[in-house]
Amino acid sequence: MPADLGEDEQVDWNSLRSTWRMTFPSDYMAFIAHYGAGTIDDSVSVLAPDIPDQCELGGMAGETRTAQDLWHADPAPVLAWGVTVAADIICWKTVHADPDRWPVVVWRRQSSSPRWLEFNMGMTNFLCGMFFREFDECPLGDATLWGSPTPRFISNRQQQRLLDTGVDPWTGEPDPYAGLSFDD
Repeated sequence: MPADLGEDEQVDWNSLRSTWRMTFPSDYMAFIAHYGAGTIDDSVSVLAPDIPDQCELGGMAGETRTAQDLWHADPAPVLAWGVTVAADIICWKTVHADPDRWPVVVWRRQSSSPRWLEFNMGMTNFLCGMFFREFDECPLGDATLWGSPTPRFISNRQQQRLLDTGVDPWTGEPDPYAGLSFDD
């Protein structure tokens, strides 16, 4: 997956470690340093690590709260790192002291049973498993990444820059909604 439209988030991991009271998986930290937070194929958004008390809707802390509510156990051992256009939430199950051993779990909005699927692998292996169809079936409600031979990543900052110039980041065409206000 080319990183030409990715952008290092410049994350202060030590500060986040004390705020979240945990260390993040090394593959996630490398991904954020290489690509940044953003979207793959306009389908799966990789969330930026934000501060839990200052969470925004759709951010890591906000999506983690949603996932914890959906887990139906207290304490809920889930930490969200991604969301899909189908409203799935992709998390780590934080059951090991070593974050590099956290399995990926997916809450599937579109499925009645089972809602939660677990994969004994990290974030980047999960994404590669999607790209190369390495699971019995697509674990997400949206199959855009399923077997995607050439996934494309665009960081949130790059998406905003393109939108600000009137260009749709995914098509490269003029954005038909550029300059329109929906706040009226």
